[in-house]
Amino acid sequence: MSIYMMRHGKTLANEKKYYATPTEPLLPVEEEIVLKLREEVRALHIKAVVSSPYLRAVETAAIIAGDLPVTEEPLIREVNLGVLEGRSFYDAYDAYGEALEPWIDDPFAFSPPRGESLTEAYKRAEIFLQTAKEDTLYVSHDGFMRLVLAAQKGDVRYFFDYKIDNFQIVKIK
Repeated sequence: MSIYMMRHGKTLANEKKYYATPTEPLLPVEEEIVLKLREEVRALHIKAVVSSPYLRAVETAAIIAGDLPVTEEPLIREVNLGVLEGRSFYDAYDAYGEALEPWIDDPFAFSPPRGESLTEAYKRAEIFLQTAKEDTLYVSHDGFMRLVLAAQKGDVRYFFDYKIDNFQIVKIK
C-alpha cells in the first residue's frame, strides 16, 4: 500500500520561464510518451488518481489515468504566487518592485502580493500527509510536491533541497 505524487506535464510556462496561472494548459504530449506514462502508472498498482484542480494537472491526470477513476482535490494545488502568476519574475518585478522585496528576502514568512508564503502552503502539505489515501496517485505541482517532501522531514526549510521534473513520480509512503 503506497501513496505517490506526480508532477504535471510540460507547459509553455515551463519552457518560457514564467509563473503559470491555474488555467495554464499542457503542451501536446506525444502518443508514445502517453503510453509509457500509462505503463508506469499501471505498474504502481494504484486504485485511483487525484488531481489538483489546475488545468495542467487535470489534463495530466486525464492522459495517464487510463480506466482509473479521477477526482480533484484543491488541497494539492500549487503554491499561490499571486501577482507573479502569468508573468516572468522580471516583468512582475518591473510592475510590483518593492512590494515583492519581503517575499524575495524571506519566502517562508512572506508572500508575493495576493499570494501565499511557503509556510502557509506548507500547512496544506502537512494536512495532505495526514489525509492522503493509500494506493492513490496524486497529480500536483513542483512547489507543492517539494513542500510535501519537506513536511515529511518536518521542516519547511527543506523546500529548496528538491526539484521535481515534469511527469516525475515520487513515492510519498
